[in-house]
Amino acid sequence: MYSRADRILHHIALGFRPVLEASFDIERARYRRALNGIAVEAPVFVSGLARAGTTVLMRALHASGGFASLSYRDMPFPLAPNSWARLGRGFQRHVETSERGHGDGLTHDLDSPEAIEEVFWRMHEGDRYRTREALLPEPVAPDTIAAFRDYVRLVLLRHGGPRYLSKNNNNVLRLPALVAAFPDAVLLHPFRDPLQQAISLRTQHVRADKLAAEDPFRRRYMSWLGHHEFGADQRPFGFEGAPGAGESRARIDYWLKGWISVHRALLAQPEAVAARQRFLDYDRLCADSAGHEAAFARAAGLERAPSLSGLAPPPLHAEPGADPGRLAQARAVLPELQGRAVVAA
Repeated sequence: MYSRADRILHHIALGFRPVLEASFDIERARYRRALNGIAVEAPVFVSGLARAGTTVLMRALHASGGFASLSYRDMPFPLAPNSWARLGRGFQRHVETSERGHGDGLTHDLDSPEAIEEVFWRMHEGDRYRTREALLPEPVAPDTIAAFRDYVRLVLLRHGGPRYLSKNNNNVLRLPALVAAFPDAVLLHPFRDPLQQAISLRTQHVRADKLAAEDPFRRRYMSWLGHHEFGADQRPFGFEGAPGAGESRARIDYWLKGWISVHRALLAQPEAVAARQRFLDYDRLCADSAGHEAAFARAAGLERAPSLSGLAPPPLHAEPGADPGRLAQARAVLPELQGRAVVAA
């Protein structure tokens, strides 16, 4: 997908913090006056543990219209989307639609909405929440919250639409900050059966690890974007009960521990955050997509229901090696999630 020149440009733009900082500072100053007239209405943040339909649900929302989201066309300067768009007017890049690296049938091109927002958080808060072993739920500095408000407005200015749409799994680490920035934010948390989601995570980890070994640029690229869900630079969310650095990712229990810790943390958010959370049972949505479209619309604050016709039940897999006690812990959390999930009318 990327030529040698593209790779060099991405390395410079995303791999060097001074370049990131300069691109955002210039963009913010250049469009300061325009930002004053942009109101942010009920932004939607799709966030959860990977392999629970976050991408397909985000795309369903985006396709319904009225949303602005970052895309690959904003690369490699995602912190300066308007400036980069002006610089690129003289040449329109084109990339053929292709299947993404997950091998799950989902395709993308330069205009596909994508999880690029994490570059902002890495630049502003990376020293606080990123360690070599985990991604930590550290409080966000007030200055960063103010800067994020401006960043969302910059994306709205670039792509149009009154509502910002984000799919960023790392946002589970900073939900209070999102609500502090936007008190009317909508937080959507898809989830799946714990064993099936853990199996999918491990499968993707093996696949991503192999791809990174074949192409070292891929590992660096994923790290620049803050994608640590699986692969050579996999790092768990550091909530209580998370898997430790010495535990084997080849064992399903590693991924089950991650599932338990993340979803317990989502269920235990403070009142202000809990009021904005909407849990989505992806298995039930797939089993009756048409019946859940209205409920999905209500959860996202939409008047018109987006189509969920593209949802299909994921294949089921067996895993006899799961620790029975660990699986029982996960099974105990699942009813709590289902009890708070949006349901068909």
